[in-house]
Amino acid sequence: MKKRVVGLLLCMSMTACLFAGCGNKQESTEEKKEETAKTDTLEVWLPAKLNGEDEAVWDEISAPFEEEHGVDVTFQFISWKDYESKYSSAISTNSGPDVGYMYVEMFPTYIDAKAVEDLGGYLTDEDYENYTVLGEQYKIFGKNYGIAQGGPEAVLAMFYNNDILASIEESAPETWEDVMRIAKKAKDSGKCGIAQGWGQTFYQDLNWNWYSFLYQAGGDIFDEEGKCILDEKEGIETAQFLYDLKNTENVLPEDTMSLTNSEAFEKYFLSGEAAIGFVSAGSSMFEQLTENNINYGFTYELKGNNGSMGARASVDQLVLMSAAEDKELAFEFIKYVTGKEGGEKYHELTKSNPNMKEQKWYGLEEVEEPYIKAVGEGTIRPITAARRAPEVYDYLWKELQEMMNGSVTPEDAMKDVAEYANSLDYSEPTK
Repeated sequence: MKKRVVGLLLCMSMTACLFAGCGNKQESTEEKKEETAKTDTLEVWLPAKLNGEDEAVWDEISAPFEEEHGVDVTFQFISWKDYESKYSSAISTNSGPDVGYMYVEMFPTYIDAKAVEDLGGYLTDEDYENYTVLGEQYKIFGKNYGIAQGGPEAVLAMFYNNDILASIEESAPETWEDVMRIAKKAKDSGKCGIAQGWGQTFYQDLNWNWYSFLYQAGGDIFDEEGKCILDEKEGIETAQFLYDLKNTENVLPEDTMSLTNSEAFEKYFLSGEAAIGFVSAGSSMFEQLTENNINYGFTYELKGNNGSMGARASVDQLVLMSAAEDKELAFEFIKYVTGKEGGEKYHELTKSNPNMKEQKWYGLEEVEEPYIKAVGEGTIRPITAARRAPEVYDYLWKELQEMMNGSVTPEDAMKDVAEYANSLDYSEPTK
């Protein structure tokens, strides 16, 4: 990234007597000096998530801020695989960024380590009025520790193949019961019922295979105190529904345990062979569906057995790191790139969802109305923050894989996870 260095030449040659009659007398000339004005640097760490365009996009967004504040904003773009370990190592050696980017699972660790700032003292009444991502569902432990650059993204949606549904005389599924019936009829007709994969090696696919179904059952992983409650009725009901897809009704692909969910969706749904699939409803997914000539429908509003709805979304946030040397400047940067000018440019370049009132919609037209409705009604929601959550998610994913393989019953799986989770310390550190 180009550094903006303002150089000032402060020396000028001055000659006193230029005319005849002044003799040989001449004022001595000061030597030329070059003095470089010091430029502040702001370091920002972000995930590499824009398909190789991260540097170009962020340079364009940050240029006006750099110009206005006389600061050089430097970026590090980190792979998802190395993201948490990079932060952990940096914080332990006091060498982290001024501005960071965190997802829900990361927050508890860094809040407890006092590595991120509570923004309550920085945000104004106007901010709370204008931003749509500062409400209760976006807070961590009841406080705003960051500002999301866009509205909820990577939202889980159910996609269905309208041509397959028509061939088996079915309409769009609205409930779990509909999903099961349609998947069975599709399978009986020679198609794949549901394009779902359970072979992911780490817990990432909980995003597509677990959270939303749990919300649709009216449940959650943790309660308000941080206790794991998966052994309650809602958790067991969710596990039973997923277990039955594979082990009772056999409506998943035969190779479901060797494919990630995205691989299964690509192999079966994008090829036109599956009736239903569950995946992130991003712009690139709609592009792939169009490119593959899939006559699709989608919804965020699938209902569980009791009528509850829920669609998991990520609401990652830009955070002010406690180690930032100039916290006011760092917060100003966060405000700029999430606000009307910088935020609008980010949404335009990345087709991200709005995070403020009365912002232009840059995504697909067909998504706007159902997305805004689902966000407004609380159907689209982030996961719940909890201490020791990553360890629980990892254990949960492995237990679910065992369950889907038929090695453990849904009820026992949920009891095992809850017992493990609650054996870990999830209390707030002593101040």
